Amino acid sequence: MEHLAKKLTNYILKKGIITEELVEIYQYGFQCFLELSVSTICSIIIALFLGMLPECLFFFLLFIPMRSYGGGLHMKTYFACFIGSCFILTSSLLTVKYLTIPLYIAFTLYIFTTILILFIGPVDHPNREVDVQDNRTFIKRTHFTMLISFLLALFFIFTQNTKYMFLQAIVFTFIFTTSLIGRLIYKQS
Repeated sequence: MEHLAKKLTNYILKKGIITEELVEIYQYGFQCFLELSVSTICSIIIALFLGMLPECLFFFLLFIPMRSYGGGLHMKTYFACFIGSCFILTSSLLTVKYLTIPLYIAFTLYIFTTILILFIGPVDHPNREVDVQDNRTFIKRTHFTMLISFLLALFFIFTQNTKYMFLQAIVFTFIFTTSLIGRLIYKQS
C-alpha cells in the first residue's frame, strides 16, 4: 500500500496539483485510504460470501468504536492487521452462523466481558502518545459505545434475538482479548 500511495502522490506532484511540502501528508492520506478501502471491500466480500451482510454491519457497529477508543493490541504491519481482522470477522460470523447458545448464556458472556473491558481500561499503544485529555475523551466514547451496546443487549433479550446477542458477546470477547494482550505486551515496552 505504501508503494502505491507513493506512486499516486508522485503522480499528482508531477501534475502540479500539490507542492513538495505536501507530499508526506498526501502519501499518508492515500495509504490510509487504500488500506481502509481494501479492508472494507474484503469484509463485504466475506459477509456476502457467508450470506451475512447485516451481521457483518452489526459486528462493525460495535467493533470499530470499541477498538478505536479502547485501544488494545496493534499489529506491526498492515498485512498482519488485515489478516487478523479478516480472521476475527470470519470466525465471528461463522460461529454465529453454525453455533447456537441459549440467550441467557450469550447475555452472561457479554456482561462478563464488558466488566472485564471496564476493569482493564483503555490500552494505549507506545507509538501513539495519548495525553490525559485524549484519554478522558476515549474513556467517555468507550463508555457511550458500551451504553448503546447494553441497550441493544436489552432489546435482544426482549425480542429473544439469540443470534445478535451471541454476536455481540463474541465481539466483546474479541475486544477483551485484544485489550488484555495489548495491556500485557505494552506494559513491558
